[in-house]
Amino acid sequence: SVQDNPDAARILCYTNRTLDRLVPHARRAIHGEMADQMPVLPGEVLISRTAVMAPASRDGEEAGEEPDMVLGSNREVTVRDVKPEACDLADFGLSSADGPVPLIETLSASVNAGDLELTLRLHPPLGSSGRQELDAVMQRLRQQARDAGKKNGRAIWRQYFLIRDAFASLGPAAVLTVHRSQGSSFGDVFVAPDVFRADPAIRQQLCYVAVSRARTGVWLLGGETSSDLRTAWQREFDNTREPK
Repeated sequence: SVQDNPDAARILCYTNRTLDRLVPHARRAIHGEMADQMPVLPGEVLISRTAVMAPASRDGEEAGEEPDMVLGSNREVTVRDVKPEACDLADFGLSSADGPVPLIETLSASVNAGDLELTLRLHPPLGSSGRQELDAVMQRLRQQARDAGKKNGRAIWRQYFLIRDAFASLGPAAVLTVHRSQGSSFGDVFVAPDVFRADPAIRQQLCYVAVSRARTGVWLLGGETSSDLRTAWQREFDNTREPK
């Protein structure tokens, strides 16, 4: 925040569950009290967690990177402006015959992605009423499609994917999974405890990718452990500092 450089420090973790838990802490560190007042702020750097499809964009397919898609996954954008938006799912063909059709309260964000300028309807924040209503609708459509069978369920699945694609899944770029961080480099990297998996091969691969993202320094965040293990780690660190 002080350097006005989003690549000065990043937190890397293994699972999306850990990511969702760490995001509020990272946002408070960057934006202060404002982070608790709005889920997305002007000037904030976000990353696309999945590809952003044309239904989520006010700019239409002509502003996109390829047909039907306006922004690929794992793309960073900078927010210019944020406005509240109510999305009527009836506009996407959802009928009240199968249950209530809610107005999904969410946000519309004007963003810059390189040379692209886009206005995107954002996926409602985790824990919000809009997210709960949208998740309930999506669960209902999935169940209806499965009950209808492979042939009769095709139209329901088309509606499911249309509504899913009507919202852009973006999140703060300050916290990334190790897999999403591949190919990038940052100043200081903070490695969350869930990266240290029980399987030695997986742990070694994840740690290698996470640590090699850093240009300046690495912070390994661990939990409680035995005194013997702490002594072993300390011995390893001491050995790396001794001149060869």
